[in-house]
Amino acid sequence: MTATTVSTREAPPLWDYVPVADYSVPAAPIAHTVKKGLAAFWQVFRREQPASEAPFKLATDLRTLSERQLARVAPAPTWDAAAAALHAALDEWLTQEEAAAPVVLLVGPPYSGHAGILRALAERQGQGLVEPPSPEQVLAGDESWFPQPQDAGAPWVFPALERAYLRHAAGIGLVRRFLDRASSGALGRGIIGCDSWAWAYLQHIWHGRLSVTLVLQAFDQRRLAQIFDELANRSRRQPLLFRQTSNGHYVLPPPDRDAVAGETSQFLDVLAARSRGILGVAWAFWRAGLRTEPDDEDVAAAATEDAPSSRLRTMWVRPWDKLQSPELPPQSGGDEAYVLHALLLHNGLPVDVLQQCLPLAPNQVMETLLRLEEVGLATHQDAVWRVSALGYPAARQFLQAGGYLTDTL
Repeated sequence: MTATTVSTREAPPLWDYVPVADYSVPAAPIAHTVKKGLAAFWQVFRREQPASEAPFKLATDLRTLSERQLARVAPAPTWDAAAAALHAALDEWLTQEEAAAPVVLLVGPPYSGHAGILRALAERQGQGLVEPPSPEQVLAGDESWFPQPQDAGAPWVFPALERAYLRHAAGIGLVRRFLDRASSGALGRGIIGCDSWAWAYLQHIWHGRLSVTLVLQAFDQRRLAQIFDELANRSRRQPLLFRQTSNGHYVLPPPDRDAVAGETSQFLDVLAARSRGILGVAWAFWRAGLRTEPDDEDVAAAATEDAPSSRLRTMWVRPWDKLQSPELPPQSGGDEAYVLHALLLHNGLPVDVLQQCLPLAPNQVMETLLRLEEVGLATHQDAVWRVSALGYPAARQFLQAGGYLTDTL
């Protein structure tokens, strides 16, 4: 099996599956790196921010898009094309009568869509989806969900290995047995998806090896420009223009770049680096920065003069240094680290299960979750708490600085 290769002279494919060793996190522009470093230096000499001012709040802005507008201009990515690209990358392995590797592992950082991509792949195949066990099944060591080996046909697909364990005395044995059987070929041919934080942890407690591990290549500036343009203009006859609110610089390339005099913003370069190339994280920041109007009338007038066509509608994007980002309050310590780390190792958990996995009193866990939610670092949906997409960069940096086990992506 061969992964997709990228020519240095051609634009890379949007959905590009590569070995983990070839994963490349986008680098920030030099000017942004220097500015960020100076800001961190001066922060040392400032007084700590009062607790009352710490919570992250999106500024009230009449130019902010409504949820309905966001659904049209920046809808959530879909995974059909990504699943098709993965199927193509696995073509050689899928067609082998006796594959050298019984299992392929797809690793992805939080909000990269690995589970959604594999569900779309299973739907494309028309069979083979293995649903994750419940926390109760994990703690009971229930193997009834294990896939059954197939004599022929499409491989089974297990999209979320992070749901097959708990960092708990009774929560590790099941995933070890599953990985032992899967890697030995006893379960037949299969594709496993796993969150990168969970895989970093599982590699410490399971001493086997999966010989084929792939990851969706990070979204750099060019990939982000392509996907945001596709999402915005999926059903439009006339494409939208995206320009920076502060100066009118183009954030996405206009349809006829040669006929336009306007300059290009570095917003996407910074976004790619800040999001670590994770599509879901970048998408969350992209939506947070969209506006209906520029900062002042002069910017609007200048943008009208150099627009390629008066018929094209312009959407506006706040410059990166004006875009709010959740941060840990200065007084954050062990409780926040424990909770954030557990949420990332499991890609989210219900509060009652989280309380079983932490050396904290139940009320401490709940209070910490609420504090993290208040500052924009945690969110909950369908009773599951997760580190938020907007808060992920700050949470990862906080845990890494504290010496906690982090993923490598």
